[in-house]
Amino acid sequence: MLLSTLNHNLPDLTDNLVNQLKNDKIFDSCEMMVVDNGSKESLAKSTTHKLDQNVFFGGGVNVILDYFLDSNHDYLAIFNNDLIFHGYNFLSNMISEMENNDLAVYTPSIINSSVTQCNWKQMLNWGTNSVREVKWIDFQCPILRRDICEIIKYYPDELIYGWGLDFYSGVIAEKNDLKTGVSDNITICHLNSQTFHQNKIDIGVEDFCRNAEGNMNTYFLQNYKEEYLELRNYGESYHA
Repeated sequence: MLLSTLNHNLPDLTDNLVNQLKNDKIFDSCEMMVVDNGSKESLAKSTTHKLDQNVFFGGGVNVILDYFLDSNHDYLAIFNNDLIFHGYNFLSNMISEMENNDLAVYTPSIINSSVTQCNWKQMLNWGTNSVREVKWIDFQCPILRRDICEIIKYYPDELIYGWGLDFYSGVIAEKNDLKTGVSDNITICHLNSQTFHQNKIDIGVEDFCRNAEGNMNTYFLQNYKEEYLELRNYGESYHA
């Protein structure tokens, strides 16, 4: 499995993520890819690759995906660097759940470290003691199987800011009869938008959100309008 994350001016959080992952016994059999995404501050100690400029989350994921497709790994995990979890058996259990449920796309359930929780209700922990099959997942901690990665190959350039990679993956999975799941057995904490909260990025949050949402809406309304609107409604109204 290829484990990956992007760092932009948050080296301590990035190294903390890697240290949490190291607690799992299968870490040493995985490859860890830490991509510095145009940081102007000190690099994370765990950095393995460096980009000269910030290509945002979507651009960085395409760098990781390209590397993955040239490797022989079966699974690609893309971790936000601001995740908190207990790492013991974390990777092992997630892969077991993917294999046992024949999932091409998978995520733990998510708790945001704030009063405001994820807008997409399929990402919450519904207490089912199971892995729920869903139409799509938010991309805080996705794991993708090789078959869907080989179909996607490259995320559209319009999604460079990262918004919409999740919808796109959901559309591709559904069109190819591939399963997507959220685990209620494994829940992680997302610190959420730390580059903005810590003033570590050269774009304001309002400008970023306007650009990201505008690009996403333009792309999907021109290409997958019905699917996009259906997936948005599904995430906002979901109930297990």
